[in-house]
Amino acid sequence: MSRYYIFTMKKRIINFIHSSLHSLINISSHRLISISAYLLVSTLIFSCAQVVAPGGGKKDVDPPKVVKYIPDSASLNFKSKSIEVFFDEFVQLKDLNNQLIISPPLESAPDIKVKNKSLIIDFDKKEILKPNTTYSISFGNALQDIHEGNFSENLKYIFSTGSFIDSLMLKGKIENAFDHKSEKGILVMLYSDFSDSVIYKKKPEYFAKTKEDGSFQIDNIRNDNFRLLALKDANANYIYDNESESIGFIDSLIDVSKKRKFTITVFQEPAKKVFLKKTIYSSYGKIIFVFNKSTDSISIIPLNNSFSNDDVLLEYSKKKDSLNYIFRNCEKDSLILQVKNGNRIMDTVSFKLINKEDALKNKRNPFALKVISSPAGNQNFDLNAEFKIVFNNPIAKWNNQAIQMKEDSLVWKKTKDLSYGINLQTISLLGLDTTSVQDPNNPSKKFIASVQSEVDQWKENTSYHLFIPPGTFTDFFGLTNDSIKIDFKTREKTFYCTLKLKIEIPETKGNYIVQLLDEKEIPIREHNIKKSETINYEYLYSKKYKLKIIYDDNANYNWDTGNLLLKQQPEKVIYNSEPVNLRPNWDMELDWKVSP
Repeated sequence: MSRYYIFTMKKRIINFIHSSLHSLINISSHRLISISAYLLVSTLIFSCAQVVAPGGGKKDVDPPKVVKYIPDSASLNFKSKSIEVFFDEFVQLKDLNNQLIISPPLESAPDIKVKNKSLIIDFDKKEILKPNTTYSISFGNALQDIHEGNFSENLKYIFSTGSFIDSLMLKGKIENAFDHKSEKGILVMLYSDFSDSVIYKKKPEYFAKTKEDGSFQIDNIRNDNFRLLALKDANANYIYDNESESIGFIDSLIDVSKKRKFTITVFQEPAKKVFLKKTIYSSYGKIIFVFNKSTDSISIIPLNNSFSNDDVLLEYSKKKDSLNYIFRNCEKDSLILQVKNGNRIMDTVSFKLINKEDALKNKRNPFALKVISSPAGNQNFDLNAEFKIVFNNPIAKWNNQAIQMKEDSLVWKKTKDLSYGINLQTISLLGLDTTSVQDPNNPSKKFIASVQSEVDQWKENTSYHLFIPPGTFTDFFGLTNDSIKIDFKTREKTFYCTLKLKIEIPETKGNYIVQLLDEKEIPIREHNIKKSETINYEYLYSKKYKLKIIYDDNANYNWDTGNLLLKQQPEKVIYNSEPVNLRPNWDMELDWKVSP
């Protein structure tokens, strides 16, 4: 149906409606209101009568096509200051900043704009192109048509300032060193300057950005030897100058004419300097200091208050990248603290303190001794699980004899150390995974933060009941607990699976960290081994798992990252090729031979 026919039909309809409205207006007693209504409806109708593109036709799925280049693409002895690309339809630019790649990079970004059916690239007047060099300008998916958004995939313009076009190519993939996940948007760069500091000072001669799957390809490279590096460029300046940036490198120089495919792992180097990231005044008497990296040389010095040795506790997190400062009996309404790392003053922070009486009366979150239990009334408590109750404050003293634990209706027999099989240990404070808590001025004086069962194995399909009377525990601030009642029931053995892993590893002076991961790559179990052995994983849920090994070369029981200037790669990580799929009440055996 033609546009003219559609417009004619609309016109007839409009005339009919106008005629009907005119008759209604003559009849109406409210002439002024009716005329207003008439004008309003007429306006709406005429707005609907505009000429539009006919529907029902075949959808345009073709991307814009290049009709002509000025100068021609692949031009030699290039000297122009402007490039124009003509298309067969009107075009637009989308997401140019992320899509555009000019290799080698220019000193100044060119002015790129669209005019009707053409794309215009104007170089900066002061830009001096390198002699005898092949340049590639890639637009990725930035060039699109106006109506349907069809894009010209990998539109590229090439020219040479010399007498020939370089034609060598390099491709590969970039992965995260720790989990092997693909890294998108990483700069992969080539340098003919072989100095160790080149990436800190100079832009690369050739580069490309990785795609969603971590793949990259650099085209039009000259025949030469290069350093190959990868950079997660946080500030988009082609220079490695930010501690938040990730880096990766190939150990030796590469000859592009001989090897053209590489896999590079990127990593974040350890921070060179410790600094205080933030402080959290979480509640009365508790301040958390968070640092950018682990350290065990922190000291906190009060500048406007004096505390006795018994009135301050310090506690590091497990990774030693945060510190809990716990205090009581502060004489003033503010606190100024100096933070030092060794002998170096890092920062000075101040806090307006919460009044203890106000904290106790707070209706929303009253200051009190609270507890969180791992069963939490759980009717499916795991047979291999540790029973834990975690207090929000460090505990100063407790009454062993008051705690009662029942198995079904029977009271547990008292043990030698403590009543009813409960062992008091330092496990967790303020909800953090922590090391032991103690008075720094009196190492023998321990302050517990949780209660943990030492029972090796619970009975299956059995109900348990814990009761702790009020006042059994007294915390660091002198607060006592309310009644604590916890009821839970264990699972049946048939619910679980077992995995028997026979692992064969090369001999090493270091250590191997073997991890069993869930589908989200969260470690479920971890073992440190130095030789081939068999690991039994019991009480596993029915689900899919992954197996991972970290080559712990320095035997510090952690994965260590790399260092560019020291030419030190991160510790190697490998995964078993196939996921482990376990079913209920099922035993599985698996052999894994790890290559050197």
